Amino acid sequence: MDIAVCGNPTIDELVHNGRVRISPGGSAFFASCAAGYLGARVGILGNIGEDYPLGILQSLRTLHIDVRLLRKTAGHSTRFQITGTNGSRKLRLLEPGDKIVATRSTGHFRAVHLGPVFNEIPSSLVSTLRNRCDFLSADLQGFIRTVTANGAVQTVRRSLSRLIGQCDMVQASIEEARSPTRSRDPRVILNRFLTMQAEYAIVTTGEKGSWLGSQRDGICFVPPFSDRSIRDSTGAGDVFAGSWLSTYLKTKDPVWASAVGSAFASLASRKTGLAKFRISRTELFRRAVWVYNHIEASPVY
Repeated sequence: MDIAVCGNPTIDELVHNGRVRISPGGSAFFASCAAGYLGARVGILGNIGEDYPLGILQSLRTLHIDVRLLRKTAGHSTRFQITGTNGSRKLRLLEPGDKIVATRSTGHFRAVHLGPVFNEIPSSLVSTLRNRCDFLSADLQGFIRTVTANGAVQTVRRSLSRLIGQCDMVQASIEEARSPTRSRDPRVILNRFLTMQAEYAIVTTGEKGSWLGSQRDGICFVPPFSDRSIRDSTGAGDVFAGSWLSTYLKTKDPVWASAVGSAFASLASRKTGLAKFRISRTELFRRAVWVYNHIEASPVY
């Protein structure tokens, strides 16, 4: 296995115009599918409940995602209600899921990606996985979430310096990065993440593109690929992370990896559920080349 993606797959209730659609979700789900599509040998380390659809597990196997590290628990799977309104999303936690534990048979990996959705990865597991991989990346969203009395998901200010210091790459959306850094300027955020000793840092800004910071090469802006056919942007940041990691392991080029991530996120957002990964490889790399040719080094924000 090249990559282990750590995080609980979720069952999402997507609410749009009063209609509810049930769909597989979770950072680990989307990131692993993107990495697997690009040829990496990927497995998911996490928990699912007795209610997790068997058909989704079979679909993951069809996509060559190893599910042997998924632990089936007696309780419910992690479940969110996601309501889309005017281009924004509101999350409500319905079931938190269980904490993830590593087994002795976990093994050693070229890379591990931490993709929690709600505090399911304890700090002890982060340290264990750091010792079991050559490259550790993390999406910060699931490390900084809390819920209100009615289950509404919010970000909370937490010190992430120890976590980030163990990672080779960290990623966060501009909204999520605000909490630990107290800034909305992506350059300031990237510099703070890099100061915490991450080798690479990525800040995503939705339809406005993303920013890449590197200890060696500084900061650059990665433009989005404009697409008027966006249907469901759920998991776009996770698709970016998974495709970035898979591409970086092959090329050791963080800029090209970011271009592929941006292109994959745009294509995946045209569809829903597992259909996000039924895309044209030719179109994916056509978009990636366009993004790569329009990346700007240290632009004015």
